[in-house]
Amino acid sequence: MARYAPLTPDQMTAEHQAVYDDIAKSRGSVRGPFPVLLHNPGLASASEKLGGYARFGSQIEPRLLEFAAAVLARLWDAHVEWAAHSRLALEAGLDPDILDALKDGTRPDFVNDDEAAIYDFLTMLLKTSKVDDATYAACLAALGERGLIDLMAIITHYTVINMTLNTFRVPVPDGVETPPFGPGREIEGS
Repeated sequence: MARYAPLTPDQMTAEHQAVYDDIAKSRGSVRGPFPVLLHNPGLASASEKLGGYARFGSQIEPRLLEFAAAVLARLWDAHVEWAAHSRLALEAGLDPDILDALKDGTRPDFVNDDEAAIYDFLTMLLKTSKVDDATYAACLAALGERGLIDLMAIITHYTVINMTLNTFRVPVPDGVETPPFGPGREIEGS
């Protein structure tokens, strides 16, 4: 059961309504973590701006961006984001076998070095809070300096989003099935 109640129109201040309208205009609707975040309109606005950049302004191609978001959802065991970004990753051309391995908590058999570099970077960073030189160099070679900085924006945004979704028990949309994965941080790393 969710741990929050979305604000009703009569509960919204002018600031809440302005942020709500910005999010709806940018994303088409106010869903996922945003009904929670709207309780703090300044934070909701800042999160929408960072997320807007991470998703739509990053130089990382959609296949890799959505893959990174799906890995983060899996690492945080965040079903709402998994449902959204695993689908978007497939639509962007990611091999379905990679998502099946993630679902199972195993390291995928990568064909593409850029996917392996991102996976290794994300799993190492989230498991150890650091990235060794070889993993950093592989990700830098795959993405370039600007791309690696953009990856950090993706990590920052989706970590906040995944933790918010999990903490406030935001439910997946009706009719969306999610895998029965356990603690995401148990996924095999590099």
